[in-house]
Amino acid sequence: RSSFLNSLRTVAGGIFNMPNEYFVSKYDRTSLRQVTDLIGWEAGKRKMYDIFKAPILYPDHIVNEKKIFKNWIVIAKVIKVAICGKMSLYSKARGGPPSYAKIWKLTSCTPGLIAFGVTSIIFILSPDQEFSGDGVGAISSIAYHSIFQTVKKFFVVKWAHQRIKSIVDEINGYVF
Repeated sequence: RSSFLNSLRTVAGGIFNMPNEYFVSKYDRTSLRQVTDLIGWEAGKRKMYDIFKAPILYPDHIVNEKKIFKNWIVIAKVIKVAICGKMSLYSKARGGPPSYAKIWKLTSCTPGLIAFGVTSIIFILSPDQEFSGDGVGAISSIAYHSIFQTVKKFFVVKWAHQRIKSIVDEINGYVF
């Protein structure tokens, strides 16, 4: 888990079009509105976190529930880093050890893999500096375990819907 998050931190600036320094684990993102606004988190507001209101998941970061997960490219990039390695974002040149995608013979995303990608996005953009064992952010109070379960359930339930199929097809096309 930590090696993936460390790899993701090194390329997060490119994924989110922000300076890489914002994503160093000890960087104070608490007051960095341009980062925390992407996930809809506010400092000092200890309210229940609603993953469906995270602007990063929508095109142009405008929340419109009919367009949830339509900003699929950020999800796809995070998944690609997780299963193909961070260098897969930049080059088709192959070298080094085989990727997890190759070792595990992955050919498409599952609801769990997509939920993992979304949860990772929220964590990387949050003010939390480490991923705690109980799944709740020490600084943000975001329940990452709940985000994962909620997103996974969403995709399991809606997997056959055409809108979700097209999002999954886009993610698969980018990752694989």
